[in-house]
Amino acid sequence: MRLIALFLIALVLTAGCANRAPQPERVSLPPTPAEPVRPQPAAAPAAVPASPPVAEAVAAAPTPPAPPVAAQVSAAPAVAPPALLPPPAETVAAASTSPAQPIPAASSTRPDSDTPHALSGRLAVAGGEAGDLSAGVVYFVPDSGAKPPAPGRFAIYTQGKRFDPPLLVVPLGSTVAFPNSDPVRHNVHSRTPGAAFDLGFYGEGEAPARVFDRPGLVVVNCNVHRTMQTQVFVVPSAYQARPDASGRWRIEGLPGGRGTLHLWHPRAQAATVIVALPTSQGVDRMLTALPGAAR
Repeated sequence: MRLIALFLIALVLTAGCANRAPQPERVSLPPTPAEPVRPQPAAAPAAVPASPPVAEAVAAAPTPPAPPVAAQVSAAPAVAPPALLPPPAETVAAASTSPAQPIPAASSTRPDSDTPHALSGRLAVAGGEAGDLSAGVVYFVPDSGAKPPAPGRFAIYTQGKRFDPPLLVVPLGSTVAFPNSDPVRHNVHSRTPGAAFDLGFYGEGEAPARVFDRPGLVVVNCNVHRTMQTQVFVVPSAYQARPDASGRWRIEGLPGGRGTLHLWHPRAQAATVIVALPTSQGVDRMLTALPGAAR
């Protein structure tokens, strides 16, 4: 029995050894000269397709439309367009600079143009005796246009075969009547170019009238009595003054800027002076006496 048991054990061990391959010792055996086994890449499953590259996926995807401009503007804070913003201070100052004007700087500014100014001086007559200098007149006409004077109603009487007064200064557009206080008939008329008129013959108590709408001197005579003469000086500006007996005069309420000052006397040649306001200088002018002026 012992032999049979030993025999069976031997068969079992022999079968086990035959089934198990002998394992070489790693320390004592040298490496095998055969090529090393390279690992093969694992094949992707056939059912799952390979994913395309990222770049191709982005290119293939449709580009989303850009948001409307109005939405972008509304999303941003409200800012005025650059074209509507005021330019820098240096630009404004340069744009407002204007070339030099022929009038003085003080006269060209707006405040001085709106502020009333005064002008004064003295009128004299040389070369003859002019008599009372208050018979003259001085008036100013701004370059921008004279302020129209307020017309009025006046009268020159015919009495003792004379005109009274011998000189009358009236605003432009005024009406002048010529009452006849003599028991004789008169014929009042004028041959002054541009201002000629003829009132015809009329008797005592009658008073025909005439509107003087032309600036300057108008000489009036009587066709019946040739020695009768009077002068009507028509002033086209409200800026006027009469000199006193010594010839001094003063005009107030004048606008700023350039203008022409007119000086006139019945026994002298008229004169004009260019004046720029405001000015602190007086205007003194010596007029030349007319031939035949009283001495």
